[in-house]
Amino acid sequence: MPDTVDTIYALSSGSGKAGVAIVRVSGPEAATALRVSCGRLPAARVAERVSVRVSQGAVKLDEAIALWFPGPGSFTGEDVAEFHLHGSVGIVRLFLAELGSLQGCRPAEPGEFTRRALSNGKIDLVGVEGLNDMLAAETATQVKQALFHVDGRASEVFHQWRDELIEAGALAEACIDFTDEEGVADTALPKVRDSVVRLKRTMTENLKDSERGHLNRAGVRVVLAGSPNVGKSSLLNAIAARDVAIVSSEAGTTRDVVEVSLDLGGTSVIISDTAGLRDGVDSHVEQLGIDRTHERLSQADIVISVASPEADWQNTGVDSPTLRIWNKADITDPERTIDSDLKVSALTGEGMEDLMARLAGMAAELAGNGEPALLVRERQVQAVKSALSHLENALQPDLPIELLAEELRRAARNIGKLIGEVGTEDLLDSIFSKFCIGK
Repeated sequence: MPDTVDTIYALSSGSGKAGVAIVRVSGPEAATALRVSCGRLPAARVAERVSVRVSQGAVKLDEAIALWFPGPGSFTGEDVAEFHLHGSVGIVRLFLAELGSLQGCRPAEPGEFTRRALSNGKIDLVGVEGLNDMLAAETATQVKQALFHVDGRASEVFHQWRDELIEAGALAEACIDFTDEEGVADTALPKVRDSVVRLKRTMTENLKDSERGHLNRAGVRVVLAGSPNVGKSSLLNAIAARDVAIVSSEAGTTRDVVEVSLDLGGTSVIISDTAGLRDGVDSHVEQLGIDRTHERLSQADIVISVASPEADWQNTGVDSPTLRIWNKADITDPERTIDSDLKVSALTGEGMEDLMARLAGMAAELAGNGEPALLVRERQVQAVKSALSHLENALQPDLPIELLAEELRRAARNIGKLIGEVGTEDLLDSIFSKFCIGK
């Protein structure tokens, strides 16, 4: 990680032409940046209109808003300045060049502002990951999920777990230190066991709940599957309300997976149109498409199995929740008995409203109906699984007290890794590399 003695700066709003462009500066020279460019230091935490100048104050560049956040009362915990400029590409470029000319100032790296906030104790690692999710959120439930981690509610639980583990470990250590004291072990060990049993139960419950957290964050995967020419691509276009897939009467038109991301009632859904399933394929390319269909089906959270007058339902070979959709209802014999969940017509729109409602309901249920989960990332899940394994070891009958204390220390260490109190530079580098510059 770069030396935090440096003062960093970056455009923190979107690039390109905009109404307002926000440039953030953090570090010991933030006050200097304000004095040089604005001629003065604004009052702390008060937005003030200023004339922004470049070339060491010689040339007026813009009329802007400046804010001054002296450390440690700032996002990063350092002195921070913000400049709200007019969002011209030229203005931003000239102003960033001015900041770069100041002694000790350099452009920020991806996620460096947040990394400094972590280093200065303004946010923990769970909050960092939640902030990254918030920046990427596209639906209401994703925002709600991210906020649960950003505002510290998830961290409170993790800190509580770690504190309980440390306390239980301290009681176990007391049994070692005071072996000669009558009654110490008889009093302390039942308390230790009760704490371990309770934590094990709580962690296990949250692990079971982690899948919906993942689906909330990453999106519910829906796969359209069926024989060629049943109208899967047309159905995808109707669901998406735009042309995203090529539609043709020629069998095998869809060779690769076509995806579209949608917000269905606040739930993120990723719908995949796949190659038609059929046996006896001579074309190597079409067979590759069918293989990809099976691969995508194995990953599906929901399957929409499609049939039509041209072909009945195909066996998808998966146990995922499935909607059996009969397409092309507009050309289906009305006297024909069809065992389906819904009859629709991608061409006329018949039944599409019901299909969207059913799909939205199934997706919302899988994602927990918008309720945030505690564990949403694989890193978090693995940390809790590791802690759980040590708790299970700690509950072994007749386990020597020294080993019990060690298992509790290791469990606490794993929860510490989860919240970032124990970590490695490699882990942090991986996390912050996914952040945008300016955050």
